[in-house]
Amino acid sequence: MAKTIHIIRHGKAEPFGLVSSDFQRTLAPRGAADAKKAGLELRKRGASPELLISSPAPRALYTLRLIAEALKLNPENIITDSVLYEGGTEDLLGVVRAFPDTIGEAMFCGHNPGVSELAARLSGEFCRGLGTAEVLTLILDTDSWSDAGRCACRLNGRIASDRRD
Repeated sequence: MAKTIHIIRHGKAEPFGLVSSDFQRTLAPRGAADAKKAGLELRKRGASPELLISSPAPRALYTLRLIAEALKLNPENIITDSVLYEGGTEDLLGVVRAFPDTIGEAMFCGHNPGVSELAARLSGEFCRGLGTAEVLTLILDTDSWSDAGRCACRLNGRIASDRRD
């Protein structure tokens, strides 16, 4: 049984200077619209994640909440982990490897460069930086999340907003 992970970069954030720290930045209106659009496309493609995990930063959490709502999932079930905001590639990979093996499909929302580097590490291929509200769906050929980054992996879909940033 393969494992599916949807890796998401948060939607377009409000500019720096509107809040006192990078962590506090939330989504710009365009970011919210792009997140909703990505969620609707994921629903159309049949996504049904059993695990939703996000950086606690408002822009990432709000992105995943909007996607969850479009998928008709309860956004209150989103788990936050500060590693998704502060961690490097190996830290993010450690989060994925710790997913329970009873989970077949997971959704992961974070920040660049981490999410792009995680996608590259999982797939073993170069991954250009993900744009805002971009989603990569990867299939890991394994029964155990602990094999992530050490097993065959293939791209199963990509959803990108019309704009690159």
